Amino acid sequence: MIGTALVTGASTGIGALYADRLAKRGYDLILVARNEARLRSLSARLTSATGRSVKVLRTDLNNKAERAQVEATLRDEPSITMLVNNAGIGSVAPLLKADVDKMDVPRR
Repeated sequence: MIGTALVTGASTGIGALYADRLAKRGYDLILVARNEARLRSLSARLTSATGRSVKVLRTDLNNKAERAQVEATLRDEPSITMLVNNAGIGSVAPLLKADVDKMDVPRR
């Protein structure tokens, strides 16, 4: 079993492309982005085209409480074998050891 890939920023662009390619390679997916309509459309298309399980997690990663839901999913979902962090957040430390609160930069 390949497992499940969680893809942030998955509603458009590179994130959607990663989701497409991973589903075609046999990964189930958890798609994360702000735009639920786009996520659901992508989910339906990928499920139809590949037969893979595709879950949608509508999340604004700028919102600390919503981001915590994604963190909990990563921590608690044993099927996740890959993270594609495409939502534009960065870290100078390895992601799994990074302090999320230190990465939380206020918007101007």
